[in-house]
Amino acid sequence: MRPALLLIGHTYAALENRKKLQALAAYFDLVCVTSTPEQHLILGRPSSDYDNDSDAPSRGYQLIRLPRSGQTSTTFRYSGLATVMRSRPFDVVLVENEPWALVCWQARLLKSLLQPRALFGEFTWENVERPGWKGCVLAPVYRAMTATTDFIIAGNQAASQLVQRRGARAHKVLVAPQLGVDLDNHRSASSAERAALRQDCGLPAEAFIVGYCGRLTEEKGLIELLQACDALQTVHLAVLGSGRLESWLKDQQQTRPWLHLLPSRPHFEIPAFLRCLNVFVLASKPVRTMQLCWEEQFGHVLIEAMACGVATLGSSSGAIPEVIGHEEAVFPQGDATALASRIRGVMQDPAIAQSQLDRTRRLYTNDAVAAQWAAFIQHQLAA
Repeated sequence: MRPALLLIGHTYAALENRKKLQALAAYFDLVCVTSTPEQHLILGRPSSDYDNDSDAPSRGYQLIRLPRSGQTSTTFRYSGLATVMRSRPFDVVLVENEPWALVCWQARLLKSLLQPRALFGEFTWENVERPGWKGCVLAPVYRAMTATTDFIIAGNQAASQLVQRRGARAHKVLVAPQLGVDLDNHRSASSAERAALRQDCGLPAEAFIVGYCGRLTEEKGLIELLQACDALQTVHLAVLGSGRLESWLKDQQQTRPWLHLLPSRPHFEIPAFLRCLNVFVLASKPVRTMQLCWEEQFGHVLIEAMACGVATLGSSSGAIPEVIGHEEAVFPQGDATALASRIRGVMQDPAIAQSQLDRTRRLYTNDAVAAQWAAFIQHQLAA
């Protein structure tokens, strides 16, 4: 008999992300609580572009949508969560958010009152210590979290180290991705397919194309990426997304005919863009201010690009090196010269793409991620 798992996470309001749930349902009697459809923009597009119920007939789990009360991803709680907790016994309650998130503490309290025999777990990405008074406030929050949590899944090595510094025991912490990638719609493109995809995107058929997609912000290293392509002179750069640097990039485009800006698109259309590329680059760099304290926590688009058979380069920031797993594909954060050298290396020898594809098949599919989670949770239940 499969253990009963209650998984609570707003991430699964996105259709693409629920593919991990389907894989996880092979191991658990799974109930997932996620958000009701909301009206807001994601990378400049309506959230409805990312969420629908077309997967309902094939679900091997129960999906429960609850309304959120709260403005941000860490300040909301779910109305009706207590009713779900009362509905049946669970062996495990697992919530995905940061240790200080209101929904985590809501779930923890309800679990202690309504599911006292269940294990309680959290998934966290947070990989940096907050500066100043925020760090002082969060320190006891972390200690309370580790003291009242049976196990933790950390999205990167730094997150694992952070919770262990705050009291978590090493054997109670798993380092694993939150989500995997679907190899059915992420796959290598033949020469003919790539040419057709480039035509659809308005990109030159024969050029060597470097690409990026995601938030158009300075911390994503877009300035350094543009500088590196400037230095190379012989490449084209395709950038897809939305964000604060969009107007700046449009200005740069006026003097750079090799710079192509594409509007953001729904998640299921991202593979078509990635398969156009010769190289994908995630050049992120950390931010340390009181307003924003962030370093790349995983970079899911890295494994999407790798799954498409595209040579993938990343900076030394945050979790990027451990995700890519190839030293020769990593360059020092903020170093446009080193990035240009890495791109030049791929132009001369693109063989790394196959090695990265093999790594993705081994570690980063939805099935592989679900198997890691299941083995760890089942071990915690048996302990």
